[in-house]
Amino acid sequence: MSDAGTLRSTNPSLLSRLPVERVVARVGLISDTHMPERCAAFPASVFDVLRGVDLLLHAGDLGELWVLDRLSAIAPVVAVHGNDDTPDAIRELPYQQLLSIAGQRILLWHSHYPDPVEEQAHRGGSWQPKLSRLAERGQQVGAQIVVFGHAHIPMTCQHDGVWLVNPGALASGGIFTRQKRQTVALLLIRDDGTPFVAHVYLAVPDRLYVPDVDWQAGFEVALDQFQATIVDQGLLEDVARMRKQTYRDREALKRAMLPLSHRCWAGEKQCITRAELLDEIERSTTISATDREKVVAILDRDDRE
Repeated sequence: MSDAGTLRSTNPSLLSRLPVERVVARVGLISDTHMPERCAAFPASVFDVLRGVDLLLHAGDLGELWVLDRLSAIAPVVAVHGNDDTPDAIRELPYQQLLSIAGQRILLWHSHYPDPVEEQAHRGGSWQPKLSRLAERGQQVGAQIVVFGHAHIPMTCQHDGVWLVNPGALASGGIFTRQKRQTVALLLIRDDGTPFVAHVYLAVPDRLYVPDVDWQAGFEVALDQFQATIVDQGLLEDVARMRKQTYRDREALKRAMLPLSHRCWAGEKQCITRAELLDEIERSTTISATDREKVVAILDRDDRE
């Protein structure tokens, strides 16, 4: 289904150099852009890699709706919303979308659980129940291909007779992590219905990229290939405690911490320290007094080692 190798040609279009004949549909796949909250701008290579596709599918967590406008300069866009999307995107975009392209039925969805408690309960762990759920959702609508996001892990596999494709992500999965590899994918469909998927690591846009996922090792092992913490090691435990807290305005708290994250994502600093995080929280004028007290109580403990 996928291939790898350096593609050498004077033609700048990667799509035109893929080793597939009798292609009747060319579809670009992208997901988890989270713009502009976690990704300030598109890498220029996105437009080079996806140039020439007939259609673009965005598998959710796009961020602001203008993301679709920018992508539509390449080709028409079909999108769904994700679990961590903006209110506008959640209101205007469906949870899932069924498409028929070149005779192939494709299910597009982010793949999250609508209930946040259920979503949290199913994070991590073994791949098998996750793949089975994805394949079952495709089988329910007679889809040969399921395109999904959410995992921030690029992958292609066939499970229970359904092709499962995740293009990967441009942005991190949270404000305290960094996406180590920004990837998109190209889905080519042949006249006999055979699909061909090519992932592209945007830092090396002239080559195909084959994700190496160990299906037996579990979700966390795969995620470690593509995400890294941007928090000082001595702060990890307290950040985990912060995430479990209930807040009056979680979004205001996140906005107060985001400037530190953006500095790490831009390469201006390696990680967020305890002192820096405390300073941002205490200086913020938008966080409620109750929420500030909760966070400071965690970060400024006297009993930490």
